[in-house]
Amino acid sequence: MTEAFLKETLHQLSDEQVVNLAQKLEKQKFKNILAFMNDNPTVGDFAELIRTWLNVSWMQQNVEVNDGAYRLKIQHNLGSKWSLYVRTLVSELAQDVLGKKAGIKVVGETITFSFSD
Repeated sequence: MTEAFLKETLHQLSDEQVVNLAQKLEKQKFKNILAFMNDNPTVGDFAELIRTWLNVSWMQQNVEVNDGAYRLKIQHNLGSKWSLYVRTLVSELAQDVLGKKAGIKVVGETITFSFSD
């Protein structure tokens, strides 16, 4: 699937549909992967799963770890709907799996998440 195709497909969906895809389809798959990796996943396990997903999706990303705090920055060219999708997926996963609220900042097509142990 090309970047242009994905961007246009997402653009045709409503915000509600994009959020629904993240919540209903993808979140459970990621939860299952984390459960397979570790019964009690840590923030590090969580950050590694997200980073792996971004790597295979060819998304530019950077992870910084400082005193148990993780900062994950994602750069993409897929528009605001992709930002909404990623923001919804990662924030809800962090809450469901880690019991932690993720700090989130979206500026254009750059999304920054922060988590702490």
